[in-house]
Amino acid sequence: MSSDGLALPTAGAPDVPVALASGGAAWEVGLLPLVERHRSGLHLARRCVDLADLLAVSRAGLVDVAVVAADLARLDRDQVARLRADGVSVLLVETRRTSGVSLGLGASDVAVDDMAPEDLLRMIHSLAQRSATEVPATPTHPVPEPSARGRLVAVWGPTGAPGRSTVAVNLAAEAAASGVSTLLVDADTAGGALSTRLGVLDEAPGLAAACRSASRDRLGTSVLAEHALAVDENLRVLTGATRPDRWRELRPAALEVVWQTARRLVDLVVVDLGAGLSAGADALTGAAHPEGVSDMVVGTADVVVVVGSPDPLGMLRLVHALDLLGEAAPHTRVIVAVNRVRDAVVGRNPQQAVREALERFAGPVEVCLLPDDPRAADSSTRATAPLRAVAPTSALRTGVLGLLGQVLPGSEPGSTRTARRSRRTRRRPSVPSTR
Repeated sequence: MSSDGLALPTAGAPDVPVALASGGAAWEVGLLPLVERHRSGLHLARRCVDLADLLAVSRAGLVDVAVVAADLARLDRDQVARLRADGVSVLLVETRRTSGVSLGLGASDVAVDDMAPEDLLRMIHSLAQRSATEVPATPTHPVPEPSARGRLVAVWGPTGAPGRSTVAVNLAAEAAASGVSTLLVDADTAGGALSTRLGVLDEAPGLAAACRSASRDRLGTSVLAEHALAVDENLRVLTGATRPDRWRELRPAALEVVWQTARRLVDLVVVDLGAGLSAGADALTGAAHPEGVSDMVVGTADVVVVVGSPDPLGMLRLVHALDLLGEAAPHTRVIVAVNRVRDAVVGRNPQQAVREALERFAGPVEVCLLPDDPRAADSSTRATAPLRAVAPTSALRTGVLGLLGQVLPGSEPGSTRTARRSRRTRRRPSVPSTR
């Protein structure tokens, strides 16, 4: 114990490297002499001039603890998550004016700027000792309990344009028509097109706007509903960026909040994803890869609908995709939707042929075959409307309804569950905020 009452580390213990990032706040001036004092047990590794400087020393592994002003410029939930992913323990220092903002940034250790420097130093020591005994965990994306959430369905698949967006749009439209409140999300980082397919105009990507609100701790269900476009009574669309260079706006930590909020907003969330996964990139720091968004969603989803093509090249790509998905999300339920199935490619018994091929090379899987119906698909594209509006008796729509029955058993039109949901949706006059 030091003369001023501070608990010091045992002899021979290495000093803990600390970074300070206050943006010039007064509390840093009072803390500096104590950190630099002999045998304080802390080593001042860097006084960071801004957030970029702090992130650089964190990524380089030069610090174990970061003491950061909660109002530091450009600091948001995602940046705090990045620091933690680098193994850095974060202590946020609030002012009375910014009290409470740290909670929205995902912080669990918070100090106040007007506390005595000695008390602030004790908090840093406690944080350093705790972090030294903790085993770093692989970042995960916690999922709410099933009883308190809507279902999240990811529509994903290999490259080659097998029809992922077609399946996502019509799956969401049919679910909404059956009375299930549904949010369709365009998370294709290669360039979304759901707004065009549904004939809705949106000047700014709704998903990116939702991520910005989440980063600022402003994303309640009512705010998310405002970012989404209402297509009909039970269907909303959260549009994506049409330019592939904008994928960096979809920050992983913010996306996690978006999915959790979406589950509270509606009964079903259908997410249209681009092709591929980042093949092992850290899901939390996967913002360095456009496919990192797909990594996060398939790992969080209740069901992943994998869309593939029945031709030999399409089946080869599908088998490889299922293998990659098994590594990324080994416990997620998977339904394979083989699209554009026709006898000329598959044979006289396509159901049996596709199942045998997939079971031989990918193991037992749930399969749904969607028939090749170019007339219905073209009509839907031309009218910018789902199949149920332009080709209600088409074979392709019948196939989509069968897929919906596999994704949400009991959601077929006319079922008791559907009627209950429809009545409940009509009674709800507005979307309550849960912020």
